[in-house]
Amino acid sequence: MLRRTSLLLCGVVGGLCFSNVSYAESIEGLWLTENERAAIRLYVCEGDHICGDIEWIIDGGMQFDENNEEPSKRSTPLCGMQIMHSFVKDLDQDKRWEDGQIYKADDGDFYDAYMIEKPDNKLKLRGYAGISLFGKTQMWTRVSVEDYPRCISPLAE
Repeated sequence: MLRRTSLLLCGVVGGLCFSNVSYAESIEGLWLTENERAAIRLYVCEGDHICGDIEWIIDGGMQFDENNEEPSKRSTPLCGMQIMHSFVKDLDQDKRWEDGQIYKADDGDFYDAYMIEKPDNKLKLRGYAGISLFGKTQMWTRVSVEDYPRCISPLAE
């Protein structure tokens, strides 16, 4: 009995240690912002970094990057825009991604950011200027592509 239990334990531990599952797989997917005005697709980019693009925008929501500090970019559609980049896995904390940047279209600026995957399909995202103390936290919710279909750029219509 002891030998059978030991073999089972070794099999489970070995399966966990040698699994092909990437650190990024759990965080990839579609996430609804706290204000429920946009859904962001998180995906692996630039090696093992995480990036995010606007995939869905609420009807009547902001369609163009009209608050960008560069006037030439104010007619850029938000649909499909990459607004998150360079998040790296924190090797000391399993579900934490740090050293990223997030674009806030409301004021046309990038902020440093980190995110932590929480239970119940929640994602804690904190954007800040300089140090984390001076920032804002949002809780995003994982959602289904069927419920939040990909937006269509207003320029494509």
